[in-house]
Amino acid sequence: MKAWLILLAVALPLSAQVVLPATGKKFDTRTINGSGGNTGVSVNNTAQPAPPTKTKLTSYFLLGDPRQWKSTDGKSLLGAIIIFEDAVIEFDAANPAAAREAAQKAPPPKMPDKPTLIREGKIRVLVNQKPVEVPLERLSEADRKYVEDLNARLPK
Repeated sequence: MKAWLILLAVALPLSAQVVLPATGKKFDTRTINGSGGNTGVSVNNTAQPAPPTKTKLTSYFLLGDPRQWKSTDGKSLLGAIIIFEDAVIEFDAANPAAAREAAQKAPPPKMPDKPTLIREGKIRVLVNQKPVEVPLERLSEADRKYVEDLNARLPK
């Protein structure tokens, strides 16, 4: 009998502490003041116009047609050689269509008077519309000669 009382004394508080809702709708939500209605809070759904976004148009100056560049370890890269100077135009556009229209109306960029083809022993090649810097020592002998000839023809 004493053992049953001890067992009941231990089991009853444990079972009383576990509460599981029978359904997902068992608990209701209420506002802070206890009423179920609207307490004067409102949400303003008026759409604000989006601010114009800054759009940047970058033009690269190609110095030849795309060609296959060979490296000293036998790998190849398809791209066009470009100079280090870029022409960048910034303008505001409300949406992508306005940005395209502004880019089409932009004046054509002017090539600099003294373009830089080789900087710190590297050239730039436009690959998949992205500029990539390539060290001259990684290029094959024929490609280095091509770059040197092209550099000699540029105005200094």
